[in-house]
Amino acid sequence: MENMESMGLDATVDRGREDAGRSGDTHVPMAPLSETGLKEKYGKVYEITVTVDEDDENEGRKIRFLFTQPSVASFNRYVKTASKNVMNATAIFVRDNIIEEQVADLEKQCTAYPGLALNMGQKLLNVLGLGDNINFRRL
Repeated sequence: MENMESMGLDATVDRGREDAGRSGDTHVPMAPLSETGLKEKYGKVYEITVTVDEDDENEGRKIRFLFTQPSVASFNRYVKTASKNVMNATAIFVRDNIIEEQVADLEKQCTAYPGLALNMGQKLLNVLGLGDNINFRRL
């Protein structure tokens, strides 16, 4: 995992592009917490990085978020509501488990990229053991 101190907590940090942060966005990133501080506050912390390719000229934009260990209560809410509206259930599940310092950034990015929550939600569900890497055979 990349050192969280050098990364800060602004989800829109993009070290790969020269124009990162110059798009007229007035968002001021919060002071970064240390990796130790995050672990003390939240316990297990997971970093999820999503690469967004808007078009050929805007390829490779990386969006990073930090999440806590998903709780059983959050997972239960997800399971209960997923059959009715999987997109909404996943967005709520992701919002439930992001560190509080990034909630506003998450909502902003999910408004711009509606599929973002679905991608990140799948990774968080994998943390709880819900994945597709299962071997099954008849004995």
